[in-house]
Amino acid sequence: MNFAGDVLQNVDGIKYFYIAGILIFMALFVVILYRTIKIPRKDLEDFKTSIFENDELKTKKTSHKSRR
Repeated sequence: MNFAGDVLQNVDGIKYFYIAGILIFMALFVVILYRTIKIPRKDLEDFKTSIFENDELKTKKTSHKSRR
């Protein structure tokens, strides 16, 4: 890590890349958080029931196979 640190210290303006990276990360985090909070409750209920229905279908298929 010492080699990488020495190389990066010699680059002029490298601190701006660190700042830009942190700003991009924070912006993406805020956007994802906002979109997650704004999901309509009906869509969340549909997601929940679709997962449950898929699990039920899998158990029904495996129970039919085990009976044979």
